Amino acid sequence: MTLTKKMAVGVLSVLMIIFIGTFLITFHNERNFFIKQMTSNAQDTATSLGLSLSHALHNKDKPMMLSMVEAVFDRGYFAMIEVRDMNDEILIARYAPKRIGQAPDWFTNLIDWPASVQSALVMRGWQQVGEVLVSSDSSYACDALWNSMTKLACWYLLFAFVSLVIVFLFIRWLLKPLSRLRNQAEAICDREFPIESVIPSTPELKKVTLAMNQMVLRIKRLFQEQLQQIDVLRQQSYQDPLTGLGNRRYFLQQLSALLNHDEEFLPGFMILVAIDGLDRLNQESGYQQGDKTVRKVAKTCVSFWKKTPSTMVARISGSHFALLVKESETSHFINQCNEFNQIIQALLPKDSNCTISIAATAYQLHQTPETLLADADQVLHDARTQAGRMAYSPDIPVYNAVTVDAQFLLAAISERKLVLYAQPITDGQSVLHQEIFVRLPVDGENFSAGYFMPLAIRHGLAHKIDQLVLDTVLAKDILAKQDVALNLTQATLLDEANCKQYLGQLKKIPQGLRERLSIELNELIVMSHFNEVESFVRQLQKLKIRIGVDQVGIHFSPMHYLNQLPVNYLKLHGSLIYDIQDNQNKQFFIHYFNEMAKTLDIEVIATQIESEKQWSSLKNLHLQWGQGRYLGKVQPV
Repeated sequence: MTLTKKMAVGVLSVLMIIFIGTFLITFHNERNFFIKQMTSNAQDTATSLGLSLSHALHNKDKPMMLSMVEAVFDRGYFAMIEVRDMNDEILIARYAPKRIGQAPDWFTNLIDWPASVQSALVMRGWQQVGEVLVSSDSSYACDALWNSMTKLACWYLLFAFVSLVIVFLFIRWLLKPLSRLRNQAEAICDREFPIESVIPSTPELKKVTLAMNQMVLRIKRLFQEQLQQIDVLRQQSYQDPLTGLGNRRYFLQQLSALLNHDEEFLPGFMILVAIDGLDRLNQESGYQQGDKTVRKVAKTCVSFWKKTPSTMVARISGSHFALLVKESETSHFINQCNEFNQIIQALLPKDSNCTISIAATAYQLHQTPETLLADADQVLHDARTQAGRMAYSPDIPVYNAVTVDAQFLLAAISERKLVLYAQPITDGQSVLHQEIFVRLPVDGENFSAGYFMPLAIRHGLAHKIDQLVLDTVLAKDILAKQDVALNLTQATLLDEANCKQYLGQLKKIPQGLRERLSIELNELIVMSHFNEVESFVRQLQKLKIRIGVDQVGIHFSPMHYLNQLPVNYLKLHGSLIYDIQDNQNKQFFIHYFNEMAKTLDIEVIATQIESEKQWSSLKNLHLQWGQGRYLGKVQPV
């Protein structure tokens, strides 16, 4: 029961006690008053009539007596008038018929009027000649008492109603600061940290409000310190301080995770960019000039390849940069490389002591990073002998990850040929949900999304795939059987029409099933398009749909979205798990990250778990949920 209801019940109880007491006192006093009035009226009438009947009764003049009795009876409120002689015989009698009054019978019975027959002697001189008996009609007094009690009850009901309204308004005004404090507490639960600016004047509420504000500031400061410490750890371990790009350790972890995971694998190419003569430039012109050249090359690499989705750039040594370009179309990649080479060769003046060489080679699933780097180094050696300072590995011109084009992919989407697979997120015993993957059948083989999603994004088909996956999940009634997580591309998220269509489809799902659905967004999308993501996520929150962020922990931007978005879970990038059993830096980072997430009530999920050693190490770090071939294979839906 709310405080308002309790106060209302209390006020009503007090008013009821007052009403009952007042009613009983008033009822008793008025009843006694009417009884006295009726008795007095009957006695006065009997006395007066006794004096008037003295001569007529002595002479036995009945007509005279009758006229006198009727005159009195007709103008008074009497129930009975009797005139008796000395032998107690009735000479004259008048009786009023039973009157139906306003008061109900139960009220009349409740009053219980006492008998009110008054008498007076009729005297002739000193001699008694008879007796007059008079009784008042109690129905009139009963009606008057009923009307009085009814009015009293009505006035009290009105008074009670007005009192309740006043109490309600007063409590609402009094508790308004508590309502704001409740909203503030709920916002903290949603990982928001608002400061209450309206301080109530009531001393008790003022102290509570100020204490809440202090707590919010402290929690916010602690959370920001945790985020800063995580960012510092990540930067010290994986970021090149000169260019802000990933370092060699970061690159090798990303490469290992990419080459060893079937579902996360995206076909493509690796590019090595070497600044030849950098050491001589540092010696002759100073390290500042050398650093300037390195930053210029790094900036060009990032600005050119940012047009291609899922491209990673890292500085793997003092003069070498490595790029992973996730692209399935060889001809498109070669055109990009030629354009990139023209731009980067124009960076340095012709009289510069430095030259830039570029090598490109394709990578394959389950290829070792050492083999890939060795192949790229050999191609780089060949590039230094070429006039254009660029070379491709011999297998690139004939390399095709999957032989499909945009028309083939569009036809597969239109004909609903895409196949759904699922992999559990589990703690080893129970399942949190199943993550849905999509595959494309080509010549009897199902290719994972990495083989055709870059093509779909380039030709504007990605949102159709998102919609098809959702439609298929609903058509197969998968949500009725298990909790499901769907990945969403930025093509659906950033386009207003596509986003509206997708949300419209989600709203059609019954709420009981919507609560079993999770939507996952890539962390890079969240950081790059925060405003659009926030608007979309807020709408998902209203629909009771869980929100997850995928591939967390590999980007160098601050993770401020954690206290701004209602995120339910975070999925660590597989590169953080690859050698977790042997890497203490990773263990420390993941442990600290998991503790920070717990303070925000966010679940952390480890991905690409391939061995018992990895899972044991993660359990020792108090991670509950995991995903990978060791815990559960990818199975057709």
